[in-house]
Amino acid sequence: MKSLRQQAGVMLLEALIGLLIFSLGVLGLIGMQAVATKATGEAKFRAEATMFAEQLIGQMSADNIANLTLDYAGTGGTGGAKYEAWVAEVTADGTGLPGADLVGNQPTVAVDAANTVTITIRWQLPNDEASHRYVTVAQVNAS
Repeated sequence: MKSLRQQAGVMLLEALIGLLIFSLGVLGLIGMQAVATKATGEAKFRAEATMFAEQLIGQMSADNIANLTLDYAGTGGTGGAKYEAWVAEVTADGTGLPGADLVGNQPTVAVDAANTVTITIRWQLPNDEASHRYVTVAQVNAS
């Protein structure tokens, strides 16, 4: 058996090693929390983009199908009156998508001859380097 003098400081060393292991675990949890918070924010804005696109598709379905291209087709904030009103909602401060009004991020709506509608919505958070994108394609038929 070792004498008390030879064992001096061993308990302090064990406590310090335990504290180090605990600290690494806490740092890992904080990192996971940050990633989870970012993913939640991204999911929120993707859901909002989906809602904006579905809102426009619903409005198109209720309107005169012969005027889809005239009323809704647009790129970069230039298009029919109903397209421009919808873009104003998507890019509105506080209620729209962040960064949707930046150059290159404006929503686009394309309508082909078969009334197939392609809606592209982009947004960008202040800390993000690249924009996020949601694209949906729908067939609008006369009701």
